[in-house]
Amino acid sequence: MILGVILRNFKIYKSITYIPISNGNRFCGLIGKNGIGKSSILEALDYYFNNKDFKKNNTGNPKSDDCYVVPVFCVNKEIIHNSFSDYENDIITLSDCIWDVITNIAPNIINNNYVELIKQFSNHILSLTDSINRNNYCLIPIGLDIDGNVSLGFFKDGVFINKLVADSEAQNAEQKQKILQEKYKDIYLKIREYFQYVFIPKDIEPENLVRFETLELQTLLNTNLHKIISEYLTKTDISDISMGLKKFVEELSSKLPNYVFRAPTSYQPNLKPDKIYNLIVQDFFSLRQLHKEGKNGGKDLPLKELSSGEKQQAILSLIHSLVSEYRSDNTKNLIIAVDEPESSLHVSACYEQFEKLHEISTKCCQILISSHWYGFIPAIPNGTVTNITFTDAKNKGHIFNIQKYREEIKHQTRNYAQEFHSPLPIDISLKSSNDFIQSILMSVISKEDSYNWLICEGFSDKIYLDAYLREEIDNKKLRIIPVCTASEVKNTYNRLQVLFEELRQGDQLKGRVFLLTDTDSNPVEFATQDNLESNLRCRRIVNVNAEKNTTLVKITANPKAPNTDIEDTLNGIVFQKALIYFKNNGFESILDFVTDNTIEEIPSEYALNLRINEKLQLDEFFNGNNGNNKVMFANKYVEILKNGHYVIPDWILSIKDFYNR
Repeated sequence: MILGVILRNFKIYKSITYIPISNGNRFCGLIGKNGIGKSSILEALDYYFNNKDFKKNNTGNPKSDDCYVVPVFCVNKEIIHNSFSDYENDIITLSDCIWDVITNIAPNIINNNYVELIKQFSNHILSLTDSINRNNYCLIPIGLDIDGNVSLGFFKDGVFINKLVADSEAQNAEQKQKILQEKYKDIYLKIREYFQYVFIPKDIEPENLVRFETLELQTLLNTNLHKIISEYLTKTDISDISMGLKKFVEELSSKLPNYVFRAPTSYQPNLKPDKIYNLIVQDFFSLRQLHKEGKNGGKDLPLKELSSGEKQQAILSLIHSLVSEYRSDNTKNLIIAVDEPESSLHVSACYEQFEKLHEISTKCCQILISSHWYGFIPAIPNGTVTNITFTDAKNKGHIFNIQKYREEIKHQTRNYAQEFHSPLPIDISLKSSNDFIQSILMSVISKEDSYNWLICEGFSDKIYLDAYLREEIDNKKLRIIPVCTASEVKNTYNRLQVLFEELRQGDQLKGRVFLLTDTDSNPVEFATQDNLESNLRCRRIVNVNAEKNTTLVKITANPKAPNTDIEDTLNGIVFQKALIYFKNNGFESILDFVTDNTIEEIPSEYALNLRINEKLQLDEFFNGNNGNNKVMFANKYVEILKNGHYVIPDWILSIKDFYNR
């Protein structure tokens, strides 16, 4: 995985710049104004991995070793041991030096000119130590300069190199530099061999991209056409054909008086496999182009006849299918970069495009995207987004965790104001909300292909709802989006309410939106409009003690107690089975109250009938591991649910009815 990249004199990046890309997440977005350098990062990595041209910054006249692209890789030490065994010691030596610098163990080995850059780099890496740490991961900043020589970016001055190349290996700095080049050039080549990078530029002709002959498609296929052909026509077969044809020519020549068939030189060549394979590529694969199947038996359309937006969708669909189906067991080393995947798409289709990108990210090593459409930020369940800005003649990247980006934006806005005495240039919180609302709006007024939406609070809520509403997802184009808090549910409802009120007058609403919140001790209350209920509905889940059941009520309606999270409303038997699994797999002490006694298929709150101290223990379990235990539990609950026939909670049936009327 690539955590970040160090750039100097590549396109817009003149001064040495570190741009954080990932916090360990596979889905990585790059956002910012036009011309800020988003696409440049993807192009720089294309130079690094695929021998594309180095696009030099035209200002000034820098030396070759001042023009470089240096990705910072984070690789598990187990992978280093298994896949980089010949270079393990040198990689660990380099990684240890990096860790020493950022943890302030050996700060004096870096030139003072790079202090600010090291600070940016260190702040990024050290924020990840809960998941990425020195004991288990190697940090590998190995890049290339414009001449193809190894570069370590700002980890390159003489004192640092002295740590990498022992005095016993060289007599002077020049020899040390030469030895370092030899050592790390091999490691660079091994990294290129290990990782595969596919870049889809915005301005590429899609019909050319998806031809079998392209590097991009063959990389996605994880093979090349010559290899495929050789499975059916081996080099031995070609040698046998060549010998047979030579024999035929010789026999024919022997029967001709005073004449002979031969090549113009004394050397009589055989058939060459590569030339034969090239002919097959030309006569077989080159003729076959991607088509979109016609509807209802209609004519298939070649990609070149589709609209620009349809071409974008076709490319993503092809990548998704190849990654998911064709090479699903061999994608751990695949990095895919897509430049502006929303380009030419109607806003109503943007969410589906980014949802597909996120699905791809779960099946490969990493996916990088640049975008001007911020609506994916509140809609994607996990990942990172880097906002690139330009201040004081320098590019800078501000990285946010998508799951908690609103809190992080507030934090970084304060830090940015203190450092630059001005507000963060782009309020991505506002723009992401605007884009997201617009996406919902445009998708529900589509006459032929309208979407339905369910807006909930947390990501674990989405996991349960995805399982229970699978039929609606498949048949009603339902999209379930977590927006983190009840306040955000309120904000979303209030903005949609105004727009839906206007559209209702013209009978333009086709799709439906349901918003769902928990019942908290200090509930977020807001008024809802009854006249919009057929298309826009907002409800709160609450358990009713007298009935031992869960109901859906309006936000301001009674009852307003007890506190009810979605976990309190789930099928009691499935809930118990999931708890037993975790009790038997590492959580015995905190879940010691869980039994396998027979219980009813009623809401878990009543089926388990826990005492106060047991509820506190259950809360401690759910809140553990930074809240990730909730997600793990939800996934286990759904796994059990799918393997049996269980009663569906009544409140879920009410939501299903809303979409199926």
